[in-house]
Amino acid sequence: MRFGISVLVAAMALSSIGASAEQDSAKPLTVGVFTNTGSFSASGSGVEGSQSIAYLQMIYTSPSWGAGFTSSYASVDYTTGAADERYKRSTMTDTAVTTFYNAKRGALRARFGIDLGLPTGQATQTSEELSRSITDDIYEDLLLLNNYGSGLNMAAHLALSYQTGSITWGFGARYLTAGAYDPMSDREQDEFDPGDSLLALASVLFSFGEQGSALVNLSRTTQGHDKQNGKDIFRNGDIMALEFRLLRDWGSSLSTSLVALERQQDKNERLYANEQYKSETGNANANSTEVFLETAWTSSDALIFTGVLGYKSVTANDYPEDDYLYDGGRTKFYVEPGLRWSLSKSALVSLKLRYSTVDDQKDSLSPDGATYSVYNVDMGIIMGF
Repeated sequence: MRFGISVLVAAMALSSIGASAEQDSAKPLTVGVFTNTGSFSASGSGVEGSQSIAYLQMIYTSPSWGAGFTSSYASVDYTTGAADERYKRSTMTDTAVTTFYNAKRGALRARFGIDLGLPTGQATQTSEELSRSITDDIYEDLLLLNNYGSGLNMAAHLALSYQTGSITWGFGARYLTAGAYDPMSDREQDEFDPGDSLLALASVLFSFGEQGSALVNLSRTTQGHDKQNGKDIFRNGDIMALEFRLLRDWGSSLSTSLVALERQQDKNERLYANEQYKSETGNANANSTEVFLETAWTSSDALIFTGVLGYKSVTANDYPEDDYLYDGGRTKFYVEPGLRWSLSKSALVSLKLRYSTVDDQKDSLSPDGATYSVYNVDMGIIMGF
């Protein structure tokens, strides 16, 4: 969550609409307007709520460079069951700005640029409001956004690719400089400065003729020290992630993508009551595995039906069950039917419906465990100019 969730959403969505824009050089400006509405509830727990997000994305691409931004507004209302009052927030989120430059020499391609996270969101809240929020990492399976503001963030990124026959080699790096902000309005001298981070990624793409390909990505994220009033207080453990993606075209109308993801995170470092700063006695971070199948079926030139079917497993962490940091892990199943409908050569409508069921084991949010039902509706229109 270092760069703000809105920036992460921007990076994913802008790359998608950027690809569409590149297909028609006569329309270099692409505009996307999206809404996402979600709700969740749990059996065996008092946790329930909803979240709505509306966001605008624009990107301009030329043969050698591009720039874009994402601006969003979010509204959330939920209860954790542990607090008397509900957590409510309606606010702009941080604005994501991305820039990039493309270069090519022979089989070598390069892309580099600067991303900015502008602090247009609401980073500050009262300590009482913070106590009503979901801090357990299950929020990533319940909410699309869980961070509504931060400081001024800047990230430099570089991506290189080199093609040799049917194999394309890739390397990427992204260094994030995170800005400080005031997390709680009713406390003095609590300025929080998130640690910087470095993401390094290596990939290899194997092409099997015109009908299939396989992609392998290996990444490592190295985290810096979080500071409060200039003093180290926490450091997130470094993250290793492995992704395998198998793509296949089954004739002219059906394509599939089978994806497997493995994520592991090292121990955190924290400041203990005796003012000692050291690694945790156990690993509070749990490892996760996710497998999903994506499909796209072309019904006509104007209409494409899509679908996603997936499974995710998060293992229990290393702490004993009687420790407040213990998390028993969780499993998640989800299904997402959708469609893409071309209104014209320069306008596309998308619709996705997702249902997820999350079986959460014992943790700080659900002392007895709970099963969540999560619903999401995502709609958008993408236009080229």
